Amino acid sequence: MKLEPDFAALAWLEKLIPETETFDWDDGNIDKNRKHGIPDEEIESLLNQDEYIFAGEIIKPAHPEWRGLILGQSDEGRFLALFTKRGEKLRPISCRLMRKEERRFYEKTVQKKD
Repeated sequence: MKLEPDFAALAWLEKLIPETETFDWDDGNIDKNRKHGIPDEEIESLLNQDEYIFAGEIIKPAHPEWRGLILGQSDEGRFLALFTKRGEKLRPISCRLMRKEERRFYEKTVQKKD
């Protein structure tokens, strides 16, 4: 996966209020992430944390609609990676446990903030 900075998306995300209405759930994505063992409520909890990170726009592999990568820790303490955004709502397209390199990046970035 190749990422590119997207300052407009970062600004949008920083203003986002993580409430149930903030998320775009429909038949295409509701309960989809249970295959990764992650319930929808846990995905929503990711944005309730102080230390989630927008890593950038995913440019490779290419997708027909915009996708970005958010890294964070859920209420359950799991380190999750989320690809998402549609219009003005956060659309969980896929959520999974972070890969090793993503977790290193996340922990290094959070450490710099402190």
